[in-house]
Amino acid sequence: YEPVVVEGHDPRKMHPAFAKALDYCADKIKAIQEQARSTPDTEMIDRPVWPMIILKSPKGWTGPKEVDGKKIEDSYRSHQVPLSDPSSNKEHL
Repeated sequence: YEPVVVEGHDPRKMHPAFAKALDYCADKIKAIQEQARSTPDTEMIDRPVWPMIILKSPKGWTGPKEVDGKKIEDSYRSHQVPLSDPSSNKEHL
């Protein structure tokens, strides 16, 4: 595999970086497919090196940072539903 690493904490920077990584990987995959489809069956080709995106971001980075005084982002709580009842608890909106 060819790792393509996207990492950071700022969504405004991460979204364009991830889009760039997706475009790069899609182009690379398309080139691999075109080479495979255009090579005669009787001819051997090298095994392709497929791109692989590795996303490194804080857990729960796009959710609330804190709820009811408890840290959510980058903690085990980010794997749970952090807002228990936002329809009746206006502080959770």
